[in-house]
Amino acid sequence: MKKILILVFIIVCGIMSYQGKVLQHFSGKGIINLELANKDTGVEIIALWSDTLYGDQTLLSIAQKNTHLDFLFILVYVVLIMTLSNSQMQREQTSWLNELLRLNLFLAFLIGSLDVIENIRLLHSFHHPGNMAEFWRTDFIAWPKFVLAGWVILIYVSSVIKGYF
Repeated sequence: MKKILILVFIIVCGIMSYQGKVLQHFSGKGIINLELANKDTGVEIIALWSDTLYGDQTLLSIAQKNTHLDFLFILVYVVLIMTLSNSQMQREQTSWLNELLRLNLFLAFLIGSLDVIENIRLLHSFHHPGNMAEFWRTDFIAWPKFVLAGWVILIYVSSVIKGYF
């Protein structure tokens, strides 16, 4: 199960990374720039993507596809975090670190939930390019999501490294 999850994770990361590089290369702004943008900057990014062609589509179309694929990515990384943390809990002898790994199970669900809400808000904003009144900010969701994800990774990596000593 872990190997399949890791393989799907790598494949989806590769596709999303390619899409992100296209956005970054042709507009100077990537999805993360939009996720962390204030209202003015976010509206500018979406308007830029809406007006910039990439082949027979706009960059906004690529951003929408990237966001739709992110729903699969969310499912994969939430299950992967839960699986890896649970597996590491079985080996972790230190009680407080074991409890933090257990907390990762809840945090993975919370991070995924925040990411789903963020994606819904992004998709709404994509349908209203250049419209300041219809732009829904996501920065107040994205920052806690990234901080919690960093915390989860830190706990997991700390436990794995500790296991080698």
